Amino acid sequence: MVTLKYLKDVAKRNNIRGYSKLRKEDLKTLLRNRLPRMVYEREITGRGDEFSRSLLDDDLPEIKPTKYVPPPPRREVVTRPMGRWLAWLTRFVPESVIRPLNSAWNALKKKVMSLFPKQQLKFEESKRSALKIFTEEHTIKVTNQTFEPKTFLMVVKQKALEKFQSQTKVRLVLKARMENVSPTDGSSIVEIRNFQSKTVIALESTNLDELWTEIVEQILENIAVFLMNGSGWTFHSIVSLDIHTVKYKPLRGGTYIPLPKFIASKKALINMKFKSEKRRNEDVQCFKLCIARALNPVKDHPERITKQL
Repeated sequence: MVTLKYLKDVAKRNNIRGYSKLRKEDLKTLLRNRLPRMVYEREITGRGDEFSRSLLDDDLPEIKPTKYVPPPPRREVVTRPMGRWLAWLTRFVPESVIRPLNSAWNALKKKVMSLFPKQQLKFEESKRSALKIFTEEHTIKVTNQTFEPKTFLMVVKQKALEKFQSQTKVRLVLKARMENVSPTDGSSIVEIRNFQSKTVIALESTNLDELWTEIVEQILENIAVFLMNGSGWTFHSIVSLDIHTVKYKPLRGGTYIPLPKFIASKKALINMKFKSEKRRNEDVQCFKLCIARALNPVKDHPERITKQL
């Protein structure tokens, strides 16, 4: 039976901090989240033999030729079991092999997906707005195919950029299903997780392609961090892409703003203005005009700007 003292020794050997005041169950949870799965199974659950043996020591399975069966029309029927097999395989290999293994997996998956005929994509879009269309939320889904995150974002790029109007703040939220398979009984849990980008500003001079690349990199980085934290979660499927937009109205000078009534009634402050409303709104020298009026005071209508001022 695993004791609290033994768990603290494991934490100390693996340079994990903040364990001294934890209870037994809390410490086991900490170790499960911090330690690689192979180390946790060997140190805590006592399944070290299973993870220390080499695949080369097992007998090769007997392979019998079977009749060729055409693949099913949906790609995920094939790629999803392959993903589960990859997740199982990575439990038996060291960390240095995982990266080339993922590269080989991507090449194999690309070859398998090429066996399926291309389908016309079907998009489903919805829109919500608030504050008299000051803020909007657009949702984009692909209903007849499934993609990995990078491919999905590439597919919906054009439709998403149509929502990027000038003078708007934009934030993207990618909703994805994540799957966690239990190593003991093989049961799986699927949950929806949100991966969002930082809020960016789209102006008239903004290069939308560069802005999109920046947003995609942020989302993919958030997904990679989530998958690499040792929790055992793997990507399952895409739910949707939400695009949140808010009109961007930066503060600027050059617009005449009348004084509040309780200030104007005191006659202690002069708010300079042109007689013409057009010039009034184009004026950008209000401070200079105020100084000039202070040096050249008049009794009647001191707020008016004349040719002599």
